[in-house]
Amino acid sequence: MTKAMRSRLLASAAVLAAAVAASSGAARATDLTFVWHAGTCADALVEIAKDYPDKSVNIVPALVPYGPQWHDKIASEFAIQGDAFDFAMWDSQSTAEFASHAVKLNDIFDKSSYLKADIFPPASLSRYGEYPDGSGEYYGLPANQDAYGLTYRKDLFEDPKEQEAFKAKYGRDLAVPQTYQEAKDVAEFFTRPDQGLYGWAQMGGRDYDFATTASNSFLWSFGGELYNPETFEVKGYLDSPASIDGVQAYVDMFKFGPPGSQNWGFDEVNTAIQQGQVAMAMQWFYFNGSNADPKVSKFADKVGFAVLPGAVGRDGKFRRQFSVGGQGMGINKYSKKLPELTKFMEWYFQPEQQKRYAAVCQTGLKSVLESPDWQGLNSYNRQFSTALQYLNDYWHLPEYPVLLDELQQEVSAAAAGTKSVQQALSDAAEKNERTLQRAGYDIKRGESTPEVPDQVISPVGQDQVVPVE
Repeated sequence: MTKAMRSRLLASAAVLAAAVAASSGAARATDLTFVWHAGTCADALVEIAKDYPDKSVNIVPALVPYGPQWHDKIASEFAIQGDAFDFAMWDSQSTAEFASHAVKLNDIFDKSSYLKADIFPPASLSRYGEYPDGSGEYYGLPANQDAYGLTYRKDLFEDPKEQEAFKAKYGRDLAVPQTYQEAKDVAEFFTRPDQGLYGWAQMGGRDYDFATTASNSFLWSFGGELYNPETFEVKGYLDSPASIDGVQAYVDMFKFGPPGSQNWGFDEVNTAIQQGQVAMAMQWFYFNGSNADPKVSKFADKVGFAVLPGAVGRDGKFRRQFSVGGQGMGINKYSKKLPELTKFMEWYFQPEQQKRYAAVCQTGLKSVLESPDWQGLNSYNRQFSTALQYLNDYWHLPEYPVLLDELQQEVSAAAAGTKSVQQALSDAAEKNERTLQRAGYDIKRGESTPEVPDQVISPVGQDQVVPVE
């Protein structure tokens, strides 16, 4: 064999080897990239995806911190109609903003043999994916449900001496509060700065939605509203007497929190729970796994979980409503990998995978969510199932990010004491309504009153008491 022939053979072999490598690489590396905030649930998805039978597909996380950076990463890619990610988890209230850039899932429901609307609770599917409200058109699946809940120190509530002292002072038994009026008394009773103990913890920080997810839960329970979704009126709703009562009750609870808690986010609330610094805290169910974990919390065996209180409003009615959390899973319509995405989602939302996910986070799959095994898995899942019936949300409008920032600014000012609650909500109503007007909404004064779900309004009574663990 001549030197020239040997060179040609070697060159041909190199070309063939490169082609084989490229071919096998292409078969091996169909990357499905998702955007989410870093944390337990994203980690669970990544771990579960390692067992996806189609080894030609890789699930690639593109994780960012919780907050504006997470929202903006999704929004900026959609703005350029890019495909840097294939699917994403976004907050329920962002569905209106992102729907025009997401794959309409009804088309997938029609074609898929498994992925159907009825494998999810109707309210959950609506909450995390429907836009416009009531349209039956879906752009997200309930990937990670969440709700606000209450944590409390069982050792304090069950202490006979504490029970005796509380009854002597307030004339009733010490119990997990069912109204914010009761919560105020309990928080006051347990606020003992000289002992390093405080009665209540909640978020109040200016970042993202910290202050408003907390304050909205008070606002709605006292009978207030953010706006009228039929007429788009904000004035007279956000700054109504009922709304002011609710946010004032929220601001007043900081009197029973650790110093500086007006600036807290969820990390600080978790630390207070885990160090036994507070008798009660309002916190997302998402964090209950760590707050009940003895490897994380010194007080894990002393913490109980319950549904948040409601309130008796000026009209004498009892209401219990609080903020929805969690995210829906949506598909980037600019992705070129819809067939691969559909197959993965058909696998991921099977009960076997969702049982694994639900061991650490709150699933949206009906068969798992309603199963006795999941309900009895820990000390808070049953409470979470109860909490789902009391959820409410922000505006389901594309202008949500602007409306949120305006309200967040004003509620944070009220929490910090730089504005009265009445002035803060009046200013927020003015800003929100101006934003809607600039966006082209026709504000119709006094033409309708928002309907409030029947299950959250009734005379306060024993039937409203939710069992606690």
